[in-house]
Amino acid sequence: MISPERPARDIHQVVEAIVEQLTTLPGSQVKIRLEIDAEVPEGLERSKVRTLIENANTLGFIEKSVE
Repeated sequence: MISPERPARDIHQVVEAIVEQLTTLPGSQVKIRLEIDAEVPEGLERSKVRTLIENANTLGFIEKSVE
């Protein structure tokens, strides 16, 4: 799990400790997937859902849903 308070730091550590080790191996093919799971007890306004989906599209997310 990546900390939502400091995700950049945690992701950087994963890249240095794991991804860079794998990508230096001859013939290696590395894929990285990012899944975000959030719960908002009060729900989301339509404008926030629209913004989230637009941002996910811009960033190239393949699967995106807000329920």
